[in-house]
Amino acid sequence: MKTAKEKIAYLRGLLEGGNLYGKDRGDRVLWENVLEILDDVAVAINALSANQDELTEYVEAIDSDLMDLEDEVYGDAEQDDWVEVDCPECGEPVTFEEGFLYDDDVQVTCPECGGVVHQGENFQDFDDFLDYEDEDDEDEE
Repeated sequence: MKTAKEKIAYLRGLLEGGNLYGKDRGDRVLWENVLEILDDVAVAINALSANQDELTEYVEAIDSDLMDLEDEVYGDAEQDDWVEVDCPECGEPVTFEEGFLYDDDVQVTCPECGGVVHQGENFQDFDDFLDYEDEDDEDEE
């Protein structure tokens, strides 16, 4: 892919070699100024691109340092214990944090079929709560 400087040089060659300026001196001055401005813009874009590359490297270095610091302070998140259980409905493996096994108010469902993989003893389904409300409304009528 050609750079902006190469494209501007090509355009300059077309204008000069093909006598596309026209016979009017004003047209020639106008085109020369436009090409000069384009040269300046191309130089500025190249400088911005170089600065952007430098900033990208700097941010990546900071990100790496921050990740190291977070691992040092908070510990490695990958050390958490995970459990893998096959879904009783579809047989797909479902992975979740081991802590959910000891939480009585949680239900773990399969992301594939929606089947219940694990349910705590005190889990209350929100849908059951809504159905219970509907039954009360029917009793009042």
